[in-house]
Amino acid sequence: MIVTPNLMAQFSNGASQIIQNGRTGQIAIAEAMNELWSEVLGGGLYAVIATLGVFFAVGSLVLFMTQWAKALIEYDEPIMWSEIIWPLLVAVLLANDGAMLANGTQGLRSVINNTSNSLLQNTSARISLQESYQMVTENIGAKAVIDSLVSQCDSIVDVQQQVDCLTNAEQQAQEFSRTLQPSSQALLAQIGSLLNPLNVTERVGFALQTAVTGWLMSIGMAFQWVAEVSMLLTGLLGPLAVGATLLPVGAKAIYAWLISFFSIGLVKICYNIIVGLVATLIVNAESYNPLVFAFVAGLIAPILALVLAAGGGLAIFNSLNSFSAFVLGGLK
Repeated sequence: MIVTPNLMAQFSNGASQIIQNGRTGQIAIAEAMNELWSEVLGGGLYAVIATLGVFFAVGSLVLFMTQWAKALIEYDEPIMWSEIIWPLLVAVLLANDGAMLANGTQGLRSVINNTSNSLLQNTSARISLQESYQMVTENIGAKAVIDSLVSQCDSIVDVQQQVDCLTNAEQQAQEFSRTLQPSSQALLAQIGSLLNPLNVTERVGFALQTAVTGWLMSIGMAFQWVAEVSMLLTGLLGPLAVGATLLPVGAKAIYAWLISFFSIGLVKICYNIIVGLVATLIVNAESYNPLVFAFVAGLIAPILALVLAAGGGLAIFNSLNSFSAFVLGGLK
């Protein structure tokens, strides 16, 4: 029986390859959405929503000026002259069909995606180095050699330079590992067991595990698509939030919109951090089960990322309220 490349890949793919595939998939999703973002935020749909936002702003401005005039009559001066900043800010953001707001929204998205990509890139490089470390752990001096390679990279602050250092260290570790005897007997034994015609149960179980793993990983990929689309819809509603900012009701609507946008970004970042940590644990474990990683990436990580992002978004919202109250209070 011929050993197919797909079968070999099921056993030879390490956690670093999975992380790299996840990073590649995320970049592919972001690049596929780039054109859609440009079309939506630079097209007629956004202009229509921006026009609606202007109507919201005009209505909110009437209520705002009513409250402002009431304060002027009752207290002989406005409660806070700094409140005049808000109508000016709304006018600037919604001018020219919300062009400045659209550019700012895409800029925020770029910052979030670049941060998420940097996390995955750094994790992929570090896990690759750890896999090379595992290949040489049977050698007495191997640990000291790899630790010295890692310590050189840990002191680097710049993310890109650290990734380059880890990549170079990985190559050195792989070159060092070639001088030792590879321990691949377990892998060959597992493949040979599957290729045995008598082990029908094992082959059926392997096929079922492969199918479930692919299904769970597809859920994880779909979760990233949903997060990207949710961010697009949130960005599209930006003019409405800006237009309703002048409403004299509690917190500013623009705060809620910003927190929603950043919360979705936190979902993406938290998801990548969780997957990266789990992949690191898998590298350090004695055995690797792709179904475990797929279960985490497809079910556990999305749920946990949503919970963490919700908590982080609430904390940011409270911080923004306190900060704005402090700044505006100082401008009285």
